Amino acid sequence: SLMHWGPISGGKDYCKDIDGPCRTVTGDFTIKRKGDNECKSGQFPTSTKGGAPMPYCMHFYRGFALHGSTLPGYHGSHGCVRLFYDDAKWLNENFAKVGTRVVVTN
Repeated sequence: SLMHWGPISGGKDYCKDIDGPCRTVTGDFTIKRKGDNECKSGQFPTSTKGGAPMPYCMHFYRGFALHGSTLPGYHGSHGCVRLFYDDAKWLNENFAKVGTRVVVTN
């Protein structure tokens, strides 16, 4: 049964700062590590080699993570799966654990 739902925003087809595609990776993964409200990117923005806020991050593949953000209404990230802040917090604190399955489809 459905426990919770909400909209998301994934990666863009092209990111100017890396001069290439930055789509969200697809496949069957598990959460490898989690962070709290202070989680930050280690790579973006490229100009500062990281520091972009990724609250309630849940990394599932390399630098790809589910995390809280604003949602632009289209795919606008560097590959992460953006959720509303409250949804990311709920998922991080009440459901997702290291090892929880994450399935990403187009």
